[in-house]
Amino acid sequence: MRTDCDEALENLYLYLDSELDSVSSARIRSHLDDCRGCGPQFDFEGRLKAVVKERLHEDVPDAVVDRVRAAIREESAADLQ
Repeated sequence: MRTDCDEALENLYLYLDSELDSVSSARIRSHLDDCRGCGPQFDFEGRLKAVVKERLHEDVPDAVVDRVRAAIREESAADLQ
């Protein structure tokens, strides 16, 4: 039998990434507000995601971006021929 905890944990990253529809998101949020078991795990994963995003952010030089865009354009043009 599937529990609310199973559903919440199965959709953990979809929820954290705001990729669920509003009904599913509200159901999981309600569960997290009441569940002492799932809440801490979601909190940890949310904080971990924020730290990774903050620490792994690097600015890519414009020259690199320009080269990648040019390579994509060339590849796209070759595919059309």
